[in-house]
Amino acid sequence: MKTKRVKKFVYDGLGFPIELLNVQLIYIDGDWAPKIDVRQIADEAIKKLSIQESRLTGDQVKFIRSYFSMSLREFGEKVVHETHAAVKKWESKEDEITAMNENTEQVLRLFIIEQTSIPRADFYKVFQQSKRFFGKNDKPKILHIAA
Repeated sequence: MKTKRVKKFVYDGLGFPIELLNVQLIYIDGDWAPKIDVRQIADEAIKKLSIQESRLTGDQVKFIRSYFSMSLREFGEKVVHETHAAVKKWESKEDEITAMNENTEQVLRLFIIEQTSIPRADFYKVFQQSKRFFGKNDKPKILHIAA
């Protein structure tokens, strides 16, 4: 069996491109295939999505929902507090940004952090990055509460 190692390999097996580093490839039936642990790649990808600087794409939202084995309805109701139609609309954007509400995307990212073994310190990192990927640089609004 022929094998080789490459410095960079673009893997699309999770529904969106992921660049893998230092990957062993195996020659099978005329094609080079990566020798990887797909579950390990998925576990790392879900964590990276929660703190990536760019907005989520439709394919990434679909991966997140699939990773947690949720139907459109369950994901909409329990995670993002939206209808299944809204989730389907986001996923239909495929490799384009979903344009979901910024607060909804924050809720989704925090859900990932809560459900995975990401250190609590990353909650702060998500908040700080939100200023970059949502373009928010203004001061928080003062809350008014009726006594």
